[in-house]
Amino acid sequence: MKKILITTLTFSILLVFLMPLGFGVVSSLKNERQLTKVNAPILPSKEKQFKYKGRNYIIYQVPVAGSVHQWALVKKGKSASLFIDPDNLDKGLQEWEGNWRTLKPLWKYHFQWSNYKLAFEKSHFFLLLRNTLMYAILSTFGMIGSSALVAYGFARFQIPFKNLLFTLVLATIILPKAVTMIPLYTIFYKIGWIGTWLPLIVPAFFANGYNVFLLRQFFRGIPKEMNEAATIDGANPLQTYFFIMLPQAKPAIIAAGLFHFFYCWNDFLEPMIYLAGKPNLYPITVGFTKFCNLYTQQSAYIQAASIIACLLPLFIFFYAQKYFMQGVVISGADK
Repeated sequence: MKKILITTLTFSILLVFLMPLGFGVVSSLKNERQLTKVNAPILPSKEKQFKYKGRNYIIYQVPVAGSVHQWALVKKGKSASLFIDPDNLDKGLQEWEGNWRTLKPLWKYHFQWSNYKLAFEKSHFFLLLRNTLMYAILSTFGMIGSSALVAYGFARFQIPFKNLLFTLVLATIILPKAVTMIPLYTIFYKIGWIGTWLPLIVPAFFANGYNVFLLRQFFRGIPKEMNEAATIDGANPLQTYFFIMLPQAKPAIIAAGLFHFFYCWNDFLEPMIYLAGKPNLYPITVGFTKFCNLYTQQSAYIQAASIIACLLPLFIFFYAQKYFMQGVVISGADK
């Protein structure tokens, strides 16, 4: 019973967290008419229609003499309207007294897959995806290479003022980006990097305080005896780093890489600043923002674009979640 209660509670919490995603998926498959209707069904649907004399008319639930009929509204009126019974066309048009706006239309399930096609084409998704992958992959490799090397130095070598230097590295995490934004922009402007990918990619090759801390803690958990054994076998520090330390730190490296990749994928402020006026270089975040501004009245298109932008990060996370969890949960036990 205890296991059942814990499982039920966990599943309920999971559903609560997934509700926004589910709402986005459902909304992305609706047509605009359904989104504007107050009493429209939750699932993607469209109003049932009946073709009469070459035109389509919406079918309503019409109360007549204590029973409800499914009639198509042919001619709207203020106090009386004309309907046609799809099951009995011989009766012809039938007049119903009352306000037709109070009637409920009939709905049938209908998934508007064309929303995804329009969002895909109008947002120039392939161009945005290429730009985003170039930004995310290049900067992730640069960050992993530099951060792992710096973390290895802090974890294994005795250097003067090592603790002070490590404290300064950690201090860069506390420093907010708003403080360094204007000086960095001025420097990049002076050297002519504005309007290019260089301000976004090059700084990643100079390590990151958070990832240095994460990898240093993992390196320190690797027994020093492995380094000593490699030294006895004739390996120099770089060989020990590449052939001993990096393979052991694979979970932490993947976790740090995923953190940085997702950060680049979701980064909006820096690309918007450094790539202003260069729409052919926009990543997904900036490009989809421009798309959303063009279709502010069509929320289904915006939801479809948002779901498209989430697909690749979700796939990567679920594919690498084992390494991700191993890298995040770092224990002090000897490996």
